[in-house]
Amino acid sequence: MNARAVFVLLVVVTFAAAASAAPGAAQGPPAKIPRWESNLSLGSVSSGRIGIVKSFWWYAVPRIVTVGLSLDHVLEAIPVSLTLAVNAPTPIVVPFVCAGAGTTLTVGSISFYGGGLKIRLGRRLGIIAEYRRYAYRQTDGAFEPTYTKATARYFGAGLAWIY
Repeated sequence: MNARAVFVLLVVVTFAAAASAAPGAAQGPPAKIPRWESNLSLGSVSSGRIGIVKSFWWYAVPRIVTVGLSLDHVLEAIPVSLTLAVNAPTPIVVPFVCAGAGTTLTVGSISFYGGGLKIRLGRRLGIIAEYRRYAYRQTDGAFEPTYTKATARYFGAGLAWIY
């Protein structure tokens, strides 16, 4: 999936959510909508190593659009990325797409895109399965390093906390 397709999907879902939020008859005080989510997944990286992804999300548009921070141990370094995700506003099984960009101390900039499924097991707990494709610069480790473009793929599963 290229960046243009992800952008178009983000725009369509955002406008659909805004259109479906038409005012209706008031039936008492609205229920408090959780605005924070934290995900932790463990999985396999295409380089053969074990990866860990920790994400913190804030719902800018409740149940649909999130912005957040992601700490991903998929390389020799741990990149820190600012991320954006669009979730389908379904009650139990929630498909999502996400993209992010950030940096590491050793290899410089890194970006990723991906998606997955969240399955809600209760009001505050769920499980997550996600795929991410990372693009970054790789160094040869020399005193005057040579950098080349590299990619890594991550597939993992874990827990989602909604609060």
